[in-house]
Parts: sequence; C-alpha cells; structure tokens
Amino acid sequence: MLPRRDFLAVLLGFAARADASPLKVERVEYIKVVVPMRPGVVVSEDYGPNLDIRLRDFDKYPKFILKVHAGGLTGIGETGRDVPQEAVAKNAEFLTGKNLWHLDMASPALGLPERRTADGFEIAIYDLIGKSQGMPVYNLLGGRQQEKVAVSYWTGQRTLPDLIRVGERAVELGFRNLKFKARYGDPIDRQLAAVSKATPELSFIVDFNSSYPNLVSFLPVGQRLQQFNLTIEDPVPKRLDWFREFRRRLSIPLAITPSGAAQMYEAIRAEACDVFNLGGTMRDFVRNCYVAELAGIPVWHGSGVELGIRDMSFIHAAAATKSCTVPSDTLCFLRQSDLLATPFQVKGGYITVPTTPGLGVELDEAALRKYRVA
Repeated sequence: MLPRRDFLAVLLGFAARADASPLKVERVEYIKVVVPMRPGVVVSEDYGPNLDIRLRDFDKYPKFILKVHAGGLTGIGETGRDVPQEAVAKNAEFLTGKNLWHLDMASPALGLPERRTADGFEIAIYDLIGKSQGMPVYNLLGGRQQEKVAVSYWTGQRTLPDLIRVGERAVELGFRNLKFKARYGDPIDRQLAAVSKATPELSFIVDFNSSYPNLVSFLPVGQRLQQFNLTIEDPVPKRLDWFREFRRRLSIPLAITPSGAAQMYEAIRAEACDVFNLGGTMRDFVRNCYVAELAGIPVWHGSGVELGIRDMSFIHAAAATKSCTVPSDTLCFLRQSDLLATPFQVKGGYITVPTTPGLGVELDEAALRKYRVA
C-alpha cells in the first residue's frame, strides 16, 4: 500500500511536472480485433431449447486495442466490445498532441469527447503515466490494498456432464470459485448437486441475469438451493423490495449488479443485497468500492469476458480496494489468445498483482497481427 503522504507526493509531483516535463502524446494507434473463444468453453451446444443464444455469439463482436505513444513510451489499452470505430477515432484525435498532465482527471471521461470509449483510453493513459513515473497503476488509484486478487472461473449454460467437466477443469487450473449462467426453468438444483459433489473445493456464483419474472416464481427454486455453497446474482428484475424480501426469506448470499452509483446507494439503504458486482472505469470502480467498504458489503469486479489488457486493469483496480474480495471475473484465458506476451497465472484462486511500472503486461504483437480485422 502506498502511504498517504507518499501518494500526495506523487500527485504533487504530477502537478510540478506539468510545465517542467510535458508528457505529450505523439500519436495514438487503434487496432480492431476479433478474438474467438476457445472451442467448447462457453455453452453446451446440446443444452436444448432453454439455451440463451446470446451466450454463443458475444465473441464475434470486435474490440479495439489502443497504443498511446508519448516520450518514448507506449501505454496500452483495450475498449469494450462492439464500440463504434468513430468513437475510438474521435478520442484518439483529441489526445494527439495533448500533454497528459493537462487532462481533466476529475472528469468521468478524463475530458475526452467520447465517453463510450473513454474507459479503454483511461487504461492506456494510466499505463503510460505509470511507466513514465516508474510505478504500478494501482498506485495511481490510491495505492495497493491487496497483493493478490481473488478470481473466478466462468462458463455459460451447461448440461450436467459438461458442468462437472468444467468444474474439474477449474480446479485443475487453480481456481476456487466457478461462476456460471442459468435461466428461468433450468434444472439448477440438479446441476449444483452434481458439480458440488464432483468438485467440493469450489464455491459457486450462479447468474440468472434477471430471468425469473418475479420473486414468487424464484422462491421455490431458491429454497432448494440453500444447501449449496453459492451466491446468487440477479435472479429477478432489480426491484429492491424484491431483493430485500429475498434476503428475508432465504439464507443464500444475494448479489446485485447495480445500474450505477445511485442504485448502489439505494440498495445499501434498502438492505437489498449481500454482495455487489461492480464495473465501470478504474476510477469509478475504486470510488464505488470505498462506498461498499463503508457499508460492509464485499464486491467482485464484473466483466464482459475481456482480453488480457482490460482484465489486468481490473486486477489493478481491485488491488486498490479493501472490499473487492469476492472472486472477480478475469476471464481472458477463455479466449483463443489474451493478446499478452506473458499470460498471467492463477494460483490458489488468486492472481498476484504486478509491481512493475504501468499495468505490468505487454502486448503479443504476433497475436495482435493474427487477430486484427479490417
């Protein structure tokens, strides 16, 4: 952890350098990529009519890998999937020629004109600033609170034999938590009974994506699940009175994915959840984790099954908090490539946070060329 006095010194140092040593952006590259998932890692194709086909197709949407060049250094970033290229180009044009010390760091989008891709640029900018100052990104977010971050394995809807195989694979790879998808009408109690028996080392998070229409329809299911070591995420639409009643009626920890800081605050006031699934920019995530910490509610970092750069930004953001202790979604290993020169490793359910300057990862340029698309 960076002591408060040293952290303030870093910030003051940034201000002092603004005139003495500009960090001027010379050029910005953005590379469009499509990296498929590894075969068979998402869903069981023979799952039947209840399969949510949206789970099969999300890897077909492109992302952009960003390279921001300044002062002989390069910061790397990664956008979310399926963002408009014009939103990337507009921010790239805006940044070119700018002194990074003069960006509006108080703005949600760092002063960039396109908020839709500002999070990807935030990653590259923080990587670049960290490299220029010889410090890891987590120090720019307030300092390291955790030396390693808990992470989960993930899969979509699965048949019983496939879910058991996925659980066994998760244990082999060093995970201690498995998150998987379920939908209204899925035989979730039989699925959990089978995978829990086969892999007693694992805890579970089951994400229903609000597929049950109301609490009354979910309660009989929830009552059958109370015997398992699991957390339930978003079983019904996010009516906080339903979530509060869920907690009154069932003993299973309940997670909510709030739509923003306002709903997070309301969920705390309503005593409507036990866990938060949070996302957003690195700065927003850390800020919201402070609120969760004060409320005594643990957090995990959600994701859209990203590539390695974005996942590592999640690790740095989580490391800068005390409340992100539930296994987070860091899932780039499920892609055919994470686009990293050196993939990070999971040991005992954790990823160790890099202590080298910036994000602590570099691009695999050959993989970047392989998965580049027009």
